[in-house]
Amino acid sequence: MLPCLESARTTIVYVVSQYLQRRPLARLLSTFLCCLAIVIRPVSRLGGSYAFLVLPFQALVFGVQESLAQQLELTALNIAGALCGIGFSTLGKYIASLVGEESPRARVTCAVFLVVISFFAGLVKSRLVRLTLSMRISLFASIWLLTLDIGVKSKVLEDSGHFLYAAITPACLSLVSLLIVMSLLRWSSSSFEKEMAATFALLQKRLSVSLEHIGKDLAVEPEEYVKLRKELFQRSVRLNETYSQAAFELRVGRLSLKSIRPLIGTVEHLRRELAWGMSTFQKSKPGPKSGPMTHASSRLSSPIVSRRNSLLQSPATPFQATQASHERIIAAIEVPALSLGHAIVGAMRAVELVIIVAFDQDTSTYSAPAGRPTSTSVKFSLRMAEKELVRARDKAREKLGHVFDEMDMEAHEQGKNVRYPKRVLDGSLVMIALLQMAQEMRTALQVADRMYVQYEESRVRLWYPRISLAWLGVAQRNYISDSGDAAVQIQAAAPKTGWETPNDGEANLTLAETAEGLIERGYSLGSPVLGNSRLPGGLSFSILGAKERAGKGRKRWAFLSLPDFVAWLWSQSWVLRLRLRLARGYRSVTHSQHLRHATKNAIGVAVLSLPAFLPSNNSARVWFSSWHGEWMVISYVWVLETSTGATWRVGYLRLVGTATSALYAYIVWLICRTNPYGLTIMVTAAEIPFTWLSTKTNLGPLAVPAAVTLPIIAFAEYVTHTQQSIIALAGIRALMIAIGIVAALLMNGLVFPRHCRVLFLSDTARTLGLLSQLYMTLSHYMFRAQPALAYDDKRKTLKMELQIRYNVYLLNALITTMHDEISLVPKPLAHYRRTVAIVQRLLDGMTGLRKIRENIPRKETVSNVFNERRDFMSCVCITLYACQHAFRAREPLPQFLPSPKHALENLEAHVQDSIRRAREEDPHAMGLSLIYAFAEMEVMKHMVCSLEELLELTGRLFGTTAWLTHSQHVSVASLHEEVGDHGWYSTFKWEEA
Repeated sequence: MLPCLESARTTIVYVVSQYLQRRPLARLLSTFLCCLAIVIRPVSRLGGSYAFLVLPFQALVFGVQESLAQQLELTALNIAGALCGIGFSTLGKYIASLVGEESPRARVTCAVFLVVISFFAGLVKSRLVRLTLSMRISLFASIWLLTLDIGVKSKVLEDSGHFLYAAITPACLSLVSLLIVMSLLRWSSSSFEKEMAATFALLQKRLSVSLEHIGKDLAVEPEEYVKLRKELFQRSVRLNETYSQAAFELRVGRLSLKSIRPLIGTVEHLRRELAWGMSTFQKSKPGPKSGPMTHASSRLSSPIVSRRNSLLQSPATPFQATQASHERIIAAIEVPALSLGHAIVGAMRAVELVIIVAFDQDTSTYSAPAGRPTSTSVKFSLRMAEKELVRARDKAREKLGHVFDEMDMEAHEQGKNVRYPKRVLDGSLVMIALLQMAQEMRTALQVADRMYVQYEESRVRLWYPRISLAWLGVAQRNYISDSGDAAVQIQAAAPKTGWETPNDGEANLTLAETAEGLIERGYSLGSPVLGNSRLPGGLSFSILGAKERAGKGRKRWAFLSLPDFVAWLWSQSWVLRLRLRLARGYRSVTHSQHLRHATKNAIGVAVLSLPAFLPSNNSARVWFSSWHGEWMVISYVWVLETSTGATWRVGYLRLVGTATSALYAYIVWLICRTNPYGLTIMVTAAEIPFTWLSTKTNLGPLAVPAAVTLPIIAFAEYVTHTQQSIIALAGIRALMIAIGIVAALLMNGLVFPRHCRVLFLSDTARTLGLLSQLYMTLSHYMFRAQPALAYDDKRKTLKMELQIRYNVYLLNALITTMHDEISLVPKPLAHYRRTVAIVQRLLDGMTGLRKIRENIPRKETVSNVFNERRDFMSCVCITLYACQHAFRAREPLPQFLPSPKHALENLEAHVQDSIRRAREEDPHAMGLSLIYAFAEMEVMKHMVCSLEELLELTGRLFGTTAWLTHSQHVSVASLHEEVGDHGWYSTFKWEEA
């Protein structure tokens, strides 16, 4: 007996603790109040026969949010959307009533109004993500009002008033519920500062784990390390989205969110430095067995892993050193690295403390001991953290420079042929990363100090949102939605950097093609036009040169015929400018995803609502009216997403939720009938699992339609006294919703389909192309007389890095959507995830190269090895281009490609010779810059490993056009000449015969 009581008590405590988390408790209270608004007769009469829609509206668009500011914003936007829908629908019904009840002109008028509203609502929903719910409730009201009582004057204002009650009541009750719970429990105002503090706590943990493994030879990357790296990347990208959302919110506090905004860039820089500088682990796994081939051909077919290991363990330094000098180098790196790393962790902890205190957060979440810090302790922690950071950084630089200087002199004097182990090179890379992180954290400490000074000098005030189109393009974060299209919100939140390229299906002329076409017509193009991204959208019309005519002697107006005049007019400069503008506008219209979604939205609504506009004696009209086909149209609008996969996921989850809720509603009717107390209790109790599914899982598409279906069946007899049996009503409602879902699936699958797999492959190809451009930009500026990046080049590079970063995040979202969708053909999602991880590693490596190359000895490592640098850059770009083409065209790779590994080994050998000659001339040359040369080689080695892994993965996905496949096809005369790969990489995977 006692164990059962204890178990029951534990369960009750768990449920209570879950619902004391403010938002679930407020949702439960709002559901209860909405039930009262339906069952209390004097009040519910304001809604007439539509009073039961109070609960569906509450579940669909007016749910309780995380904060008062978000609730106010949601209430204002969605009430505005409801008013727009009711207003336009009332106008349409009024115009229809002027031409006669049930007349053809009245039915056509309402149909036209509904289609037009559907088109513009779909356009706004796709383009301005923040207005998604507003447009949906607007369509909800329009579909219901324009399909009932067409042309009846007495129903125009009456129906609009009932809908107004059904829309405003849940909005007000949800707001009141939140205010009541806020008055009882402490409720935070924003989540951005929490995310920022949690991210700095995660950075501390990530760096601490890396410091524990400094100097250790690990063949397998720890699982905790991989988990922290993925979580940190997701948090880093989400910070930008969270700031975009929080910056537009109404909030109460002392500080503006602008004061904390610089830390977003600091977090991303720290994450990248941890990725390219502190990740020295390499996985070693056995490759495929070689078949019964000769020694030369097996060497040709060596697997990726053995190539990676041989590359990473190959000698990497040009100097001769003794074993004792090795140990001194390792000690000189590891000891200050640990000291500097702990100082950076302390600085992160100090910044986290300032964020928590300045934004009045709960200090129990702080990683340090609990207790409210005083002003003196916060300032003291900032000063001590900065002092310790500067001391550790200067000490590390001094010791490294001294040891490297002595080591080089000793190695030169002894002249022994000893090379440095990989620990020296990995340690060099770690030290460079720590020095960069120290610089970033010193900047972060200064930002935190200014922020705390503002905190002490300011008072609590109300911060108003900045209303703009950018605000409307940012998705609301915390509302409970049944949308499964995660990629849409990310695309809306991603910055528009100007580097987006058209989809592969677009038949656009390239820049070179358009330029050649203009030259054929006799126009000269200045150099600035070639600097634009693409034509004709990127064409600068002002630099079109005058037409150079071959026949200058002919008079200008001497035309032989009308076609000559038309040809002359067609080729004039002003006509050409007009043609290019029209071409750009035509492409933007025909390839606009927003217009396509609006068209699908309007077509579906028109087809499904067609029976409602037929004559009253038509059997289809009778069926539509008796079965309430409005739910079919509304279900179509709610399920239709901008991608096919998201529509499939939302569709089948809504089907399950609708069927389950219809069954539960029938059980509720069997128990309660028309008893208002029983209906209120049973419907409110159902909100508990609905809230859990919505807030604790990713099954919102199941919970939301269930919460909508329940009241329209359970309250049907109480509100309208329907003549149908409840079991029949439940079946009809479920069937209507199912028809709308199927229609949305067919529409998104047949008309302008956007499959997540196609989007993933196209976006991957586009991202690989941006990586190639980024690496060419990084390599280009190295050979300038002034190696520092110019402002335009730096801006261009940062924009490309930002776009690639968001593309990687979008690719992850597309993989998540593909995982959730239904597909007849299985997809290689594991390979897709590996591809995204490799792209992320390549981006981090190129970011590290950009920072390292600012300090390398340029004469010895760049100017003297120009040809080798050029060959390596070409191999990298050709590899990326081959993979980009395979992902874009879905075609196999060629069997042999220029080997980046071979080019890197050649470059490394020449760099060694160049540095050795420089040290022979001056034993004190370079000094500390040698560590940057070591670090650059290590980063490029990791890049080569990632490129070969990408080639292997691309070959697995799309195959290889192999022509050398079996041992009998290999010429015996050529085998004895094979002493290496001769600079070629084989993408063919040899299998055992």
